[in-house]
Amino acid sequence: MRLALILTCVAALAVPAAWSASRPTGSLSIEDGRGTVVLKGRGIVIGRLERGSVEIVDLTPLDQWSPRVNGVPRGRTVWTRGKDINFYVPGGRYKITVEGEGFSISARGQGLATLDGAPDAAGSTGTFAIGDSQVVSLPVTAEHVQYGAPAAAATKAVSP
Repeated sequence: MRLALILTCVAALAVPAAWSASRPTGSLSIEDGRGTVVLKGRGIVIGRLERGSVEIVDLTPLDQWSPRVNGVPRGRTVWTRGKDINFYVPGGRYKITVEGEGFSISARGQGLATLDGAPDAAGSTGTFAIGDSQVVSLPVTAEHVQYGAPAAAATKAVSP
């Protein structure tokens, strides 16, 4: 069942050519994260959370895309807490807040992410990468990263 859900979500990641050609697209990948991540952007997001909470706000509720949690279409704002949560935003604009441990998120499109890792007993916070850049650990203090911007504008800045 879980494999079918994952395969369905991966198959749905095909972006119409006109949409992707008209906007700069990039990607953000987070693996085995711990802490809090806030994504505000446009495009496709797929994620899984081992334990914690997820809030998804659809910033374009009148378009054809609606967020899905554990395979079920949801409304404009979704909040859930628990274990083994899968979520998917097939397009449009969104704000997603993930808090917990063992989360993996893949975003394709453009946006701004706030990453704030919470180390486990061994000091691990998980990893992230923007596009094809090197994989690095999630920061232990809040840091903003931009993805999907033109190459010259892609920045990484530490927040105060």
